[in-house]
Amino acid sequence: MSKSIQAYRAAFRATGLAFKGDPEVLLAARSKIKQGYEESKNLPSEEINDKVDKLNEVSQFLIKNIVQGRLDNDGKYFLNFHDRTELGDNETIKQNNRANLGSLAGSKVKKCTDK
Repeated sequence: MSKSIQAYRAAFRATGLAFKGDPEVLLAARSKIKQGYEESKNLPSEEINDKVDKLNEVSQFLIKNIVQGRLDNDGKYFLNFHDRTELGDNETIKQNNRANLGSLAGSKVKKCTDK
């Protein structure tokens, strides 16, 4: 099986996981993937390889970083995490100097007019 077909199938599986239970978004995502695949068939092999790499990156992003939310009757959102969702531990934020984080860390934000 060619790399492009493998990437195409992986993208379809990723959309199935990321957009499970939301048929409208699922169909739109798969339609966009199919459209891009069809448009790229006649490109030179170097460009095809680049597009395959990008599609694989998109697939990984969808699997690891997209989480669906559902609004419950009590006004709270329920997030549908799955076993492949990447959960961070905020270590990079803890290690950074808080002064570099701007207003989110409570420090005053400089304006263009400030000297």
